[in-house]
Amino acid sequence: MQRQTESSDLYKALVEALSENVLPTASIGVIFFGIGLYTYSQTGAALALGLTILGGLASVLKVFLILFHRRTMVVRSPTLGAIERFEVGHAIATWCMAAPIGALSALMFSLPEPHLHVVGTALLFGYCAGVATRISVRPVIAIGAVMFAAAPAITSALLFMQDARLMIAAVFVLFFLNALETISHLHRNASRLIAMRLKLANLARLDPLTSLHNRLGLQEAFNALPRNRGGSVAVHAFDLDGFKSVNDQFGHATGDRLLQALSERLRQVVGQNGVVARVGGDEFVVLQTGLDSESGPGLLASNIHRELTEPYEVGTGQPVQIGLSLGFSIADESTASLDSLVREADSTSYQVKRTGGGFRSHRSQQSGRTIAQKSGHARQKPDVLTSEELPVQVPYV
Repeated sequence: MQRQTESSDLYKALVEALSENVLPTASIGVIFFGIGLYTYSQTGAALALGLTILGGLASVLKVFLILFHRRTMVVRSPTLGAIERFEVGHAIATWCMAAPIGALSALMFSLPEPHLHVVGTALLFGYCAGVATRISVRPVIAIGAVMFAAAPAITSALLFMQDARLMIAAVFVLFFLNALETISHLHRNASRLIAMRLKLANLARLDPLTSLHNRLGLQEAFNALPRNRGGSVAVHAFDLDGFKSVNDQFGHATGDRLLQALSERLRQVVGQNGVVARVGGDEFVVLQTGLDSESGPGLLASNIHRELTEPYEVGTGQPVQIGLSLGFSIADESTASLDSLVREADSTSYQVKRTGGGFRSHRSQQSGRTIAQKSGHARQKPDVLTSEELPVQVPYV
């Protein structure tokens, strides 16, 4: 199960690594089946045949689970609950495979034939080194597999001390202890490397100053939208009015603090129903999803304008207030193009900027109806709500 120190992304990546074990699993399954049949032919023990059949079935089960896990990851992105179920499935399949291996090795060490001891040792070392360590990304599963495989063989070798079996048991004990340390070491390294890879991937999709999405992150979020819900999607595009004056008067460090504070407000305004991106110096895009009416974008545009034009405390000794010029566009989810939506929203925002800033009521191309925008800070106008109509508490800088 997921550890407290593991993020959801790291946990998902570590469990996904279990699906990369198909070739070693299939190989050890074939080898085990062959060794089991050889042991049965040499001893005639029904137990050897039964363990061979059980181990072979467990190997087939695990191979099918790995392939199903791979296919699921290709078809869709599994939920956290699905990932946890896959991990449980891998644990059960792995332990069901390890137990017959351990039992068959124990049976071979209980017999006086030295050649069976050699074969049993090869089987045990091959499984633990070739398979168990490959699943060290989930140490509980790996440690359980090593214990199920090694403990019966060690016990059998200690009970039957004739020949060199006592020495073999001692070697097995040392091997078992080293295997536990190796599993822990491999897990730490894998976790560190995967966490670094995830961090680099996130940096490629996030704006480093504000931690909002960048253009790549916005495009990927748009591509991940479901297309069969029958709703609409809206894109809001805006830039800031007066931001250059902030940089000129107070310096770029103050401008950076202002962008960070504004981005946090924007993230809170949009909430869980959209994706927020910074696509330029003072240019932002909001992707609003899951719309079932045309009034939603107008309400969000009004909230963005109202909240983001409130004064900011950014360490200048006086509140700083800026304006913004916003436009938005709407399309059906099934046919929407992000580039087209952004171009239309940008075009509207530039028209708004030329007429004084604020945001403009939107005429849907689908319905021909005008969506009125109402701001709690300004009176209604047919076309444009300008930044100058806000109750300015301090002058724009």
